[in-house]
Amino acid sequence: MGEPEGKKSKVSMMLISQSQSRSIAGMKSMSRMKVRRASFGFTGVPGIRPVERTSQLGIEFKRPPQLYLNTYQLDPYVKFHIPTVKFATDAILDEYFTEHKYNVQESPAIALRIAGELMRRVKTMPFNRYRIITVVTIGQKRAQSYNNAVSFLWDYERDNYVDVQREVATAFIQVTTFGIYLD
Repeated sequence: MGEPEGKKSKVSMMLISQSQSRSIAGMKSMSRMKVRRASFGFTGVPGIRPVERTSQLGIEFKRPPQLYLNTYQLDPYVKFHIPTVKFATDAILDEYFTEHKYNVQESPAIALRIAGELMRRVKTMPFNRYRIITVVTIGQKRAQSYNNAVSFLWDYERDNYVDVQREVATAFIQVTTFGIYLD
């Protein structure tokens, strides 16, 4: 009973933390998604609130599954046209990235906005039976190198891509749009 007040609180806190760690380690029902959920999105970027992180852009691009009979069509009616997609990409970059100064809070949001707007424009183009994938990377120029590699199965006759890079005084951007044919 003669122990100082500070010593009691340290001992009790240590006992509580040990019992909590044992209960967490002993739980088998905790799924991996609950443990890993914090690693998705821009949680590590300061200044982005969860409201901005949960984008509504993905909802409008999801199509309901459509079931068709086999058409045995091996080529698209309208192929992925590189100059048209490049023109749309240049127009969007002129609009959003021309006077951009790199900012930790604003740059990820601009990347999402550019990707969403480009997806909207390419989806209105008459490319049928293509899956459109847009990758936008914005980085701060600080005398570092940047290497990017993408690897997947590729049909060189039907699949194609457009890659556009721009630089301003404080940042660089790389926009890659893939048109992957769905047969």
